[in-house]
Amino acid sequence: MTIEEILAIEDIGQRIAYLKKGRRTPEVNVTRLRADWNPNLHEIITDKEKYPKIKIVTEKEKREWNEKLQRDVTIPAKTKEVEPNRIAIPLEQDIVNIHTAFTVGTEPEMSCDPSGDEKGIFEALKSVLKKNKIKYQNRKIVRSWLSEQEVAEYWYIAKDDGFWAKLKARIDSIFGNSRPEGKLKSVVWSPFRGDRLYPYFSNEGDLVAFSREYKRRSAEGGETACFMCITADMVYNWELDKEWSDAGSFRHKFAKLPVLYSYRPEALCDKIRTIRIRLEKLLSGYADCIDYHFFPILMLFGDVQNFSGEFKNRVVELTGDGANAAYLTWNQASDPVKVELDTYFNQAYAMTNTPRISFDQLKGSGSALSGVAFRYVFMGAHMAVSNHGEELGMFMQRRVNFLLSALGSINPSLAKASETIDVDVDIVPYIIDNIDDKVKTAVSAVQGGVWSQRDGVIFAGNAARVDETIKEIREERQKASTEKTNP
Repeated sequence: MTIEEILAIEDIGQRIAYLKKGRRTPEVNVTRLRADWNPNLHEIITDKEKYPKIKIVTEKEKREWNEKLQRDVTIPAKTKEVEPNRIAIPLEQDIVNIHTAFTVGTEPEMSCDPSGDEKGIFEALKSVLKKNKIKYQNRKIVRSWLSEQEVAEYWYIAKDDGFWAKLKARIDSIFGNSRPEGKLKSVVWSPFRGDRLYPYFSNEGDLVAFSREYKRRSAEGGETACFMCITADMVYNWELDKEWSDAGSFRHKFAKLPVLYSYRPEALCDKIRTIRIRLEKLLSGYADCIDYHFFPILMLFGDVQNFSGEFKNRVVELTGDGANAAYLTWNQASDPVKVELDTYFNQAYAMTNTPRISFDQLKGSGSALSGVAFRYVFMGAHMAVSNHGEELGMFMQRRVNFLLSALGSINPSLAKASETIDVDVDIVPYIIDNIDDKVKTAVSAVQGGVWSQRDGVIFAGNAARVDETIKEIREERQKASTEKTNP
């Protein structure tokens, strides 16, 4: 069915059912994903049957004379249950956070060569991204995509609080005869945030509608089930109170669907789930072994004749055949456990192309590694970012394309420029740069005639104020030349 045919159905419940069926990918298993992500929900903590309490015998079974019965009776052993060590490892969080930092720790680059009115809309685009703190929102989106399998970004028009006035102060030609009354804002939707997402694709694979099911909490603490459907021109809202009812619909005033969606077939750390479970079992079991067997136990053979002294001068006198005293110690080596732990940890990070960034791992590098050497060290992480870019790069390109169209929709003076401007987005993996190496490379390339002075300034890391830097360099050279001619 087309989205128009679904929305024409009178029964809202049936309408929602068809919108849910339009999802082409399996709905994510939020319970399992959340259990993998949150260390407090790992099975080492929650599964009391698989990891039961430890029974300890406090008094062994014995036989005593019972005066009332006039015979020996058996007194059962006394036991108590204690909690075993339950050590959970936030392995998924560490790996996902490292991948997130390498993917968007450096902001994605936007390349554009604007002309005429396109300069105004390009500045407006950069201001929208800055005001919405997109550099931080990118991390939320990447982290959700890697750990929750899917994420969506919804854009809407909010009341302007000076956005256009500040922009006009920099670019006077940003407005026509009137000033827009709204500004662009965004919000992130994902399973961990309580959202159930239902993208609806056409037969051609285009996203023609997007639905979101969620619960709205009232001030009294009650919850109301809500369903939101966004199409190319409308936003529909329905609420469930015994039956589904209309909760208000409106036009979003955009020329394109204001939702960006990204999905992956499995979470990044799904493949190492069994390794993490084994690591937690090893660490917890080894901790129990330490608690009950590491400290030496004093064994006494014979009868205790006398016990005297305090602290350092304590003496135990034993009599009888074979009288002796000795400590029961743990002589077995624990090397196999250490080897297994190290192997599994290394395997977990290697299988996900994740560098182990810690003080112990990097303390020996010092200043020995140059910028090029760091690129070799983190090659695996950069390869992973390249793979992530297959989906995330398209997501961020769609975002820029939508924002350009949206700016043209809410500001008529930018409408024509929004149709002609071309902005490309590239994901740049995070890397520790060696400034000295970059400057030497830039100077060598400019002097060798391979790069222009502009290219050299940008490569050296001065892209934010490239025009001002080039102007200052020329003025300083002209001043130095004048002083040399007229000393």
